[in-house]
Formats: sequence, structure tokens, C-alpha cells
Amino acid sequence: MEELLTNLEWHHLVFIFSIVFILLFRKPLVNLISRVTSIDKSGLKTTPAPEAQRETEKKEAVQELLAEISSSIVLEDIEGKIKTNLEEKGLGTEGDTTRVLIKHLAATMILLEFEQIYNLIFGTQISLLKKLNEVVGQGISEHEVQLYFSDVQESHKEEFGIWSLDQYLNFLIERTLILFKDGSYHITNLGVEYLTWMARNGKSENKWF
Repeated sequence: MEELLTNLEWHHLVFIFSIVFILLFRKPLVNLISRVTSIDKSGLKTTPAPEAQRETEKKEAVQELLAEISSSIVLEDIEGKIKTNLEEKGLGTEGDTTRVLIKHLAATMILLEFEQIYNLIFGTQISLLKKLNEVVGQGISEHEVQLYFSDVQESHKEEFGIWSLDQYLNFLIERTLILFKDGSYHITNLGVEYLTWMARNGKSENKWF
């Protein structure tokens, strides 16, 4: 063995090393060669490995599904509640699939809520929401809202003649479209998003009452 090694010249060693290298890395080399697109002075140019391509495609698909629905404070709040509910039941909330499903579920819940609200809300209540939306952060005093309701009563005596202000606002408060704080009524984030949804979907505010 020593004599054999002594008689081996450098080109013999290179040849043996090449054979061993090819035997050990034959499959990776075949994959590499199949992905070569060009050879120039800078070296080989190849397409991404199938595994890398699949991972990239997966990430792009996830981002595309998440981007289908615009994020908002209301949506993120609903997503958080869904996650909390799942975690309380001992269910996992990690992973791309879960993220996508939770976001789409939250969006579906909001859309269903908006459709139900639109079927029940009065036209004059929509007008009040729009007035409150014009003064976000400032609100409208209880006195001013009472004056608004008095005008509504005057225009719709048969429908609202015996109603109180609390009865008139009850639906808006229960559906979390408005809230009463520090002597004034304010539109909520949900209320703002509801008006945006109406405008985006061409929903008319000219409803009954």
C-alpha cells in the first residue's frame, strides 16, 4: 500500500478524487446540471432548487390570501377574539393555514354583521352615523343628538311619536356602532367601517324612517 501511494502522481490522485466525488455527489450534481440556465464569466446561473421554489410559492400564496382582505382595527380585533377563543379550547393558532383561515373567518363574520345591520337600520340612523363620522374624536353632545331626534320625530310622527331618545339609539349602541362617553355620542371603529362598507358596496342610505 505504501509503495502504491508512493508511486501515485498528482494527476492520479486528482482522477481518483474526481471519481469518489462523482460517486458521492452524483445525485446533487445531476440536480444542479438540470437547473443550469447559462454559463458565463461570472459562473453558473441556475434556477432555484425545487424545494426552494415550493417554499417561495407557499409564502407567496399565503401572502396573496392574506392580502385579499384589507387589514383594519375592527378585523384585527375580531381575529384576536377568534384566536383567544381557540386557545381557551386548547386549539393551536400557529401556522400559515391557521392565519389565513382566521383572517377569512373574521372578515366573513364582519360582512354578515354588516348585512344584518343594513337590513334593520333606519335611514335616519344612518344619517346620524354620518354626522358622527364627520366629528370623529370630538363627538356630538347629548343635547344636539336630542335635537336631531326631535326633528326625526317631527318628520315621522307616526313611527317615532312615542319613542324616547334611548329607544331610538338602542339599536346603534347594541350593535356597537356608537357609544356614549363624557356627555357625548361617538361613532365607533365598527361604525366607521360600516359606513365605508356601505359606500364601497353602493348601499343606499335612503331607507325607511
